[in-house]
Amino acid sequence: MSKLRSYRPPSSLRLLEHVLENPALVSAVRELPPAALGRLIDHVGLEDAAELVSLATTSQLEGVFDEDLWRAKAAGDDPRFDPARFGLWLEVLLEAGEKVVVERLCELPLDFVILAVSRLVLVVDMDELGSELGDDEDAHELTDKALDSAQGEDWEEFRLISRDPMTWDAVLAALLALDRDHHDLLRRILERVAAASSEYIADNGGLYDVLTSDEMLESDARAGRDDRRAARGYVAPSDARSFLALARQGLDESAERDPVTRAYFRELDRTPAESPKPARGRGPKQANIKRLTRLLDEATATATTVEPPAERALVTTDGGSLLGVALGRLGERAPLVQAERADELAYLTNVIVAGDATSDGRAFRPIEALERALALTSVGLEHELDRADASVPRRAPETADERAERAVRLLETTHLDRLFRLGLRRREQ
Repeated sequence: MSKLRSYRPPSSLRLLEHVLENPALVSAVRELPPAALGRLIDHVGLEDAAELVSLATTSQLEGVFDEDLWRAKAAGDDPRFDPARFGLWLEVLLEAGEKVVVERLCELPLDFVILAVSRLVLVVDMDELGSELGDDEDAHELTDKALDSAQGEDWEEFRLISRDPMTWDAVLAALLALDRDHHDLLRRILERVAAASSEYIADNGGLYDVLTSDEMLESDARAGRDDRRAARGYVAPSDARSFLALARQGLDESAERDPVTRAYFRELDRTPAESPKPARGRGPKQANIKRLTRLLDEATATATTVEPPAERALVTTDGGSLLGVALGRLGERAPLVQAERADELAYLTNVIVAGDATSDGRAFRPIEALERALALTSVGLEHELDRADASVPRRAPETADERAERAVRLLETTHLDRLFRLGLRRREQ
């Protein structure tokens, strides 16, 4: 009789080998949503994921970059671009081949590429620098010594100087490959970076104009990232902070929708996120995608538990929260309205993830944010029902079922974000 063995989730290397040895799963990689691909790369380890990265489309990588290359110092802060991490991505892409690097650099948003290069390379226009130094021989001598001691490379009238020795080889290799195949594009990139670098040279670094120029490059790239993420339902930290501040101040509680949320859903309707067309039946491609996702879920499963926030949604006599029961009944009667409320709940969850923080200062995990959104929306729902109660005398106490029915009718005409604002205001009073 064979011995029973406990199940062990596949290790990162075993998972990678399993995917790469199976042609069907290789094809499925290109169909994964960016978030799932990012999880797969994280589990394997970026340094070991060159084969996976080479399979990914530029659209997938763009989504992965939006999450992986931007870091906030604290919960609710605006994320900042991480140039060292991008340098590592360049190294991995180069392992897949220079052709892959060139294709990705050409297809990624130009503002993003310019930001990345500017954070890793200082580009000096040598003709312009010579004119600024004029006939000052001492200045020329000191500048030449500084340039000779710096890690760099000449490219036409520009001098490229490394800002991070650890990433220089990868950056230079990527730029030279781009020059070989797309010379004009590289010139556009270097001219933009040189314009920012010239202020750094003129002011010797650290002055207001230099910092402003530096921030403008990141601001342009961050705006593009925010637009792409908003189309997928994410909320920018600045918008999340504004929404929460308005809710806490209790401004215009009678308004159905605050300005931040109104603008968010208006832009979301205007630029809907691209989604794959639903497949007919259960074809092999969909089965392989599910199989790959299941493998990833098994490989990344952990025994850690999520600590829920202190707030809990109010509970009805049938064991469910009043809000949950009302949303369930709403789906039976008005599924389109329920779908709208589900979008609002997702928005509120993302607001908390992007702009709020726990009592110990860390960002909420998604499950914690969802529970907090449900709990505070429930408080607002109860408040509105109680307010209506006060204006309607009753002969007998209201049953749980009757209260749930009133909650359904309220949800038919009231946005969840308004109930959330009411709940947050009252919870923190």
